[in-house]
Amino acid sequence: MPGKKSKKTLVIGLGISGKAVAAFLARRGHEVHVVDSSSDEVLQQRAAELSTLGIQVGLGVKDLPLDVDLVVTSPGIPPLLLAPYREKKIPVVGELEIGCNEIQVPIVAVTGTNGKSTVVTNIAEGLRQAGRKAAAIGNLGTPITEWIDSGRQADVVVIEVSSYQLETIETFHPHIAVILNIAPDHLGHHGSMEAYVAAKARILQNQTIEDVLLLHRSLSDFPILQKTRGRLFWYGRDLKVSLDGLTLTGNQLAWRGGGPEWSRGVNTEGYFPHDVENIMACVAVLATLGVDVDQAVRLFEHPVRLPHRLELVAAVGGVTYINDSKATNAHAAIAALFSTEGPLIWLVGGQGKGEDLAELAAAARERKPRRVVCFGQDRHRFRDALAGHLPVEVKDSLQMAFAWASGAAAPGDTVLLAPASASFDEFNSFEDRGEHFRKWVHELEARSS
Repeated sequence: MPGKKSKKTLVIGLGISGKAVAAFLARRGHEVHVVDSSSDEVLQQRAAELSTLGIQVGLGVKDLPLDVDLVVTSPGIPPLLLAPYREKKIPVVGELEIGCNEIQVPIVAVTGTNGKSTVVTNIAEGLRQAGRKAAAIGNLGTPITEWIDSGRQADVVVIEVSSYQLETIETFHPHIAVILNIAPDHLGHHGSMEAYVAAKARILQNQTIEDVLLLHRSLSDFPILQKTRGRLFWYGRDLKVSLDGLTLTGNQLAWRGGGPEWSRGVNTEGYFPHDVENIMACVAVLATLGVDVDQAVRLFEHPVRLPHRLELVAAVGGVTYINDSKATNAHAAIAALFSTEGPLIWLVGGQGKGEDLAELAAAARERKPRRVVCFGQDRHRFRDALAGHLPVEVKDSLQMAFAWASGAAAPGDTVLLAPASASFDEFNSFEDRGEHFRKWVHELEARSS
């Protein structure tokens, strides 16, 4: 691994994973230099902590040093910034590559455009309920290298993996790779849909005949995602008879191909369609890892639900408020639109990702919200895509959009935050955006009581 041979190491980005991998490498004898183009108080605190390990940190740095043996880049760093290192044949990897080379237990890696965190969380929970030691790490919370250095143990490690991270892998090798779905996202970074899909496909590149790839049935039109040396299984409702894997017909869940076939009845009442298929992915992974079938299927009874994902915040004055701040792209927002019923006021906007909005507009015309409120940096782009077919309001900020929507809502309405955009024009993260939405709803609730 490059990280073991190289000593003079540049870490680009002092986010959570950047800080963790810098400390990890310093403890292993690397001469580590960290740079970040920002210099806020949080980064200054992290820099002070790293300095105790002898790590040099440069904040507010625009020009990157080239005299290094190894570059460890944070997810999302523009490819143009990394090109000079690649031209000089200097290895460029990420924290995923560095950390996973020291993991000696089976790795389950989950990627896809939407649903990754939910699936990773529930796979780990299902393993724990079955008596296995499982760690859910990576993008979900604890950086991989931080978890390794903590000394904690696991029988299985479950990792959420993004397209950004997969761009910089070399030897990363998941025993089970799961691809949930593919829809346009991060195209400003990747440059095209083809490049985005190719980045996702890198999750397969080091699999062997002893490994497993699990694909959702919607991915049958992507041959590049099926090129594994391992065993390919599918999951989804009403699988074609020719496909091995986990299928759901009515309320009957059945596994076929690849070992003993089985069938169990499950109760899917009250679940959104994407919830059902996310749980199916988890059950398929658990069964592949040898968890008792009845134990695995029990995940349908009490799945873990993460915040900011079609989260019912409150009903105030007969109006239901739903927080789906995690719907940061059109694919997720479309799912949110069709997961609600009845009259709808839809809050959409923020920092767009350069997606073609035609599919979102078509879905909105079919769903027919009573009002659409476009907000944030790309409010006019959303207005242009949706106006003419739907009644549209335009507001500068999410708070202004919420104020208008809550004033216009009538008993029986649902006010849905499904932004189809990143949050960084106004907020630190989608979680921060969702917390603000919650706060405004609860303030409204307090005034109404």
